[in-house]
Amino acid sequence: MKVARVAGMGLAVGAVLALCTITGPAQATGESRDGSAGCAEARTEVTSISGWVSPNACAFIKRQIKFGKVTTPDRVGAYVDMWSEDATLWEPAKASTPPLQGEEAIRKSISGSLGLVPDFRFRGTRIAVNGPAVMFEAYNEATIKGHEVAYPAVYRVRLTDGGKVDQGRRYYDRHTWFKPLDPELPDLFADVADGGTPDRGRKPVLGPDELVARAEAWNDEDAKALVERLTGAPLSAPGLNGGTLRTRQGKIAYLKRFFDQVGDVQLQPGQTVKVDGATYLEWHGTLLPKSQTDPVSFGVIERVGDTGGVSSDWTLTFDRLPLVADEAKIAELYGRLR
Repeated sequence: MKVARVAGMGLAVGAVLALCTITGPAQATGESRDGSAGCAEARTEVTSISGWVSPNACAFIKRQIKFGKVTTPDRVGAYVDMWSEDATLWEPAKASTPPLQGEEAIRKSISGSLGLVPDFRFRGTRIAVNGPAVMFEAYNEATIKGHEVAYPAVYRVRLTDGGKVDQGRRYYDRHTWFKPLDPELPDLFADVADGGTPDRGRKPVLGPDELVARAEAWNDEDAKALVERLTGAPLSAPGLNGGTLRTRQGKIAYLKRFFDQVGDVQLQPGQTVKVDGATYLEWHGTLLPKSQTDPVSFGVIERVGDTGGVSSDWTLTFDRLPLVADEAKIAELYGRLR
């Protein structure tokens, strides 16, 4: 499988270079590109908005905020209103399962989800905008069969005219939903902890010329390389229960636990968004969870905080559920919500 991954990196190189060109800082035109002035009416509703916010991006942000409020009338309509007619929507699934496509498929999906979790709600936190790409971070809450759950999410979208989404990918941890309903559901990172003293050094933020090497590190399952480049940046990630790992040993242990659970990792660069204060990197493709026979589509969002040009924090967002539950088990877990 390693040969296939290495051969595929030629495509990854092209993808990274294209993204670095497309999503680089916007160039000034006749209109103001002062990020602090864009979409002023939405800024009081979220923690922060970074980057130059075009009218299209502002329109999307306002629609997303509207949907997140539990008091919004016709929540299904409010959700569908964000999408273009032929849009695609992705979440982790069996690799052979295509993303949802089109308004009606998306309407059916959100109707089903809200039927299972009717009080689902969220508030926007950090939002990063770069051209047609938006990383919309949110804090999600829901009541799952009497259990209150809360978890972060990153909604990664690509916009078309009018601020409609033509490609959306949702990154959040469904394991948080189902662990209260099934205490036997494996908790992959439960005993991962720091060892030794916290990292003392800090390194410069990732540059565009380093993204190909980082893609190779993910596909080579090279935990040490991924951690070494972000020395000194505390790691927040699924399964840490809101805590952080501050030592090299702890961060390597976390990633090794991830890689020990999967094989045949084939992640390509997705969307890259760089704004003042942070760089978001999307890795998207397939992998094969341990003890499963079918690959699953999978993705990870890395967010690297930037303080004065130095990496200050590191956050991973991905779904633990398909790593520890096969398609039949996931269907059984959803059945418990009915």
